[in-house]
Amino acid sequence: MQDAPPILLQPIVTEHLADLQAMYEASTHYFLTFTGKPVLPIQAANDYHQLLESDDRAILGIWWEEEQLIGSLDFRFHHPAAGVLWLGALILRDDLPGDRQEIGLWAIRILEEWLRIATEMEEIRTAVPLKAAAEVRFWKTAGYTLTPELLRLEIQGKFIRFGVFRKVIGKGK
Repeated sequence: MQDAPPILLQPIVTEHLADLQAMYEASTHYFLTFTGKPVLPIQAANDYHQLLESDDRAILGIWWEEEQLIGSLDFRFHHPAAGVLWLGALILRDDLPGDRQEIGLWAIRILEEWLRIATEMEEIRTAVPLKAAAEVRFWKTAGYTLTPELLRLEIQGKFIRFGVFRKVIGKGK
């Protein structure tokens, strides 16, 4: 892999909501793939409100050169079990300033390292639509393995099968 792209992961705070909404609106592919519809005009506010109501949820912004919000990581601590971080979303703008896979892989690496150093998380899990070949390939490239667990979620009236991928990130790894 090449040198790290100029990205910074930083928690989303109130001052970032306009940037988060703009990033969501520039991420049409993600929302159509995972929700079946375009992003809501108040999606960032809704997500931030949910964040404030929860003591186990966080959203990290992925900033390009510390200036432009190009993506986000949305996750829950200790879900579905203690020591597990559930990565609900890795969203990247459709018009990234660099290589999509490289940026995504580095964002995940930074998250994993932060979790190893600063938390008691031992594993990361995420759900990926099994028919989304590029997304499945991405998670496998990042070192995640498919578990026997499957989820069926309804998106726009169709049930989509998601595979649960996991990676152990314990302190000794």
